[in-house]
Amino acid sequence: MQTPVRLTWRVRLRDSVAASGQFTNLVIAALLLALKVVLGGVGIYVTPESRITFGFLATALTALLFGPVLAMVTAGLGDFLSYLLHPVGAYFPGFAVTAVVGGLLYGLVLYERPVRLPRVLLAKALVTVLCNLGLNVLWKVVYYGQGFWALFPVSVLKNLILLPFEVAMLFAVCKAVPAIYHQVTGRRLNGV
Repeated sequence: MQTPVRLTWRVRLRDSVAASGQFTNLVIAALLLALKVVLGGVGIYVTPESRITFGFLATALTALLFGPVLAMVTAGLGDFLSYLLHPVGAYFPGFAVTAVVGGLLYGLVLYERPVRLPRVLLAKALVTVLCNLGLNVLWKVVYYGQGFWALFPVSVLKNLILLPFEVAMLFAVCKAVPAIYHQVTGRRLNGV
């Protein structure tokens, strides 16, 4: 039976919990977690405290495929594993909180919804504003001891420049993945 496209967030959250218990989904989520760690380790430093990475793609794909629950779990684990494999300074759990919130936002916006450019833009914009410009700047102020106004303008500029490129990459990947998922598992994604 096909699930209606317009689901409440509670129903999508419940479906996400159910999807988290399926073995095939856990295996694919683990592969996406590994991809997140690898992509997170490859980055371009803009400043000593700020770099561009592509790990967000794996988090968003996990959210698209399995919803906010697995996206939050894999995002948090990905942050911790990335630190273990690519340590820079002391571990700061605030960045893991940011990763988990990002997984939640991607999951609430993308899971069991049609992949459309405005929806992908909304998901990436929410993560950019709330996580990258909000939480990450806060954690950098706490972690590095620098002033908010010293970090915020640089972060705004970096994120404004990156937003169109990240949205384009995310949209292209999100459009391609449902067909690949169907080929691998024989199942179709609800709402996509």
